[in-house]
Order: sequence, then C-alpha cells, then structure tokens
Amino acid sequence: MNHAVYSAVSGSLSALDRLDALTNNLANASTPGFKAQLLVQQSAHGKAGQAAGRVATPFNRAQLQTDFSQGPIERDGSTYHLALAGKGFFVIDAGASGQLLTRRGSFNLDQQGFLVNGEGRRVQGDGGDIQLGDAAQNGPIEIGNDGTVQQGLNRLGKVRVVDVPDPSQLERAAGSAFSPGGQTISDAADGTYAVMQGALEGTNASPVTNLVALIETMRGFEAYMTATQRLDTVNEKVISDVARV
Repeated sequence: MNHAVYSAVSGSLSALDRLDALTNNLANASTPGFKAQLLVQQSAHGKAGQAAGRVATPFNRAQLQTDFSQGPIERDGSTYHLALAGKGFFVIDAGASGQLLTRRGSFNLDQQGFLVNGEGRRVQGDGGDIQLGDAAQNGPIEIGNDGTVQQGLNRLGKVRVVDVPDPSQLERAAGSAFSPGGQTISDAADGTYAVMQGALEGTNASPVTNLVALIETMRGFEAYMTATQRLDTVNEKVISDVARV
C-alpha cells in the first residue's frame, strides 16, 4: 500500500476509535459512577524484522483505557444512595456472571428487604447479601463512612468496599460496572475510602470537554478522508501516466 495512503487510513481508523469513546462518554454524561473512556495512541514505524530495502510505514496503535479518577460527589439525601470518596468499588452479585465492581451507588431496597442496585442485583456486604428486612420500618437507617449499616444501636451489616491490584486491567461490563478480569479482589484498606450516605458520585466525563473533543475528532476524520481521496487521485494519475510511457 502507498506509504502516504497507509498513514491517512491509519489516522482515520484511530479517529473512529476516538469517536466511539467520546460518544459513549457523552451518552453517559449523567450516569452516576460512570468512568470516562480515553483513547491512548502510540506512533510506531514499520514492523520488527522488516525486510531490507522496504520503506518503513508509520502507523498508529490505539488502545481504549478507563479514567478511574474521582468524580464529583453530589448529595441528594436518599437513604440508600451511597458515594465512594477515594479508592475502591462496591460489589454486586451478578449471578452466573460472578461479581461485578461499580462506583455507582444508586441503591434501594427490594420487596424482600435486600439492598439492590438499579437492575435489582444484590449489593454485597461483609457477610454476603445485605438484608435489612423490617429494620427499615423501625427507624432511620444510618450508613457510616466505613460502610457499617445500623438502625439505632443494632448493627445490620456492612457494605463491602473492595480494590484490585491493577484497576487498568478491569474489563468494562454493562453501564458503570466492571468485571475483575481475572484479578483477585480484596477488601479496601481502612483509610483509603469513605462511604457517604445520601450522595452519589457523578461521572468524571466532562460533557463540555468531550463535546469539544468530539468536534475536533470529526474534523480530523474528515481531513484524513479528504487526504486519502486526493492521494488516491494522484496514484491513479501516476499509474495512467506510467502506462502511456
């Protein structure tokens, strides 16, 4: 493939990957606990062991990564809405899929008194599923900074907060959830996190920043495609001229 055309096509493919990431970020601009996707690119030249006499062809290698930085914490006063400040993830029972990790703490109680997320999946505590039963009817429920759930002096359980050795290796699942990706999860160390009752962590994907980046990326993609078309026209002319000779 022509050296210049290869570069233009490589650039347009990277722009498409970035467009996918940016549109996903914008679509989740109001999703609690959502972590933005970032496209990391690295330029390279040619391939290892390239044959002598061949011209090195530049290309881009792109990889989608997740930005796990802290999102803004917004208080709403809901008893079972929880936000995490600092490190860690809440644990959700996903049935046959195992356990999922999330920063989205928009929880509630189901009809059996279990603490569940928006999809009805049970939130995990230090002893498994967290069931409050009739306790919620007997007085206000308080959830401490360490995740301990109490009704008066009665301890009802503790919301589990965990961490993994390398968050960058987590696999994005549906919504704001992540799969451990084969990593061993362990309880987050004391002092590295705080559970905040009556609040939610917002997305760390800035709508304005992502919208500006989306416009820039679309313009870049159009420029790459225009360059590819012009290079194709030049190649056709060169081939036709050579044929006449």
